[in-house]
Amino acid sequence: MTFECKFKSDRCIPNQGGSHGKHGITIRFVVKGEAGAIQFCIYTGWMPQHAKVSLGSRYVSDWSDGCKVMPADIGYHSKKPMYEGQTSVTESCEFCDGEPCYYDGSSLNAQNPMYTLVNRGGEALWEYLEQYYRATFEGGEYPEEMEYPMPIRKAGHGSLHIQ
Repeated sequence: MTFECKFKSDRCIPNQGGSHGKHGITIRFVVKGEAGAIQFCIYTGWMPQHAKVSLGSRYVSDWSDGCKVMPADIGYHSKKPMYEGQTSVTESCEFCDGEPCYYDGSSLNAQNPMYTLVNRGGEALWEYLEQYYRATFEGGEYPEEMEYPMPIRKAGHGSLHIQ
């Protein structure tokens, strides 16, 4: 990497063992309320200083560095402990109005909001995250992932048959 270390570490020298490596852009969706916030993160694999590949008179960007988009985390930032023995992860959290933060999350559960985003789009994702907030902080029902709105075709009704 040609960038300075974001942690300001003198030991972080590329290709010398002390480097923190490289990581693509993370997209974070946040729903915030009185009790705290819900976050959903996606690792994109999109790298800064992407390579431009020439296709005649046009350039096409290779943003991915060979990585794929993947759901990374869904979790909560709470202003108070959510279970006995939970300790704060930080004394001042931007999602808890500067108060201590009690965080917990799951990469496995991140599959559900990703499924909703891909199948139903951004508005459905926000609905999902708002319901997740209500389930986490207000005792509401856990959200259901949302399917693509079009029905699956039945054989013989306009579907493609390859022989």
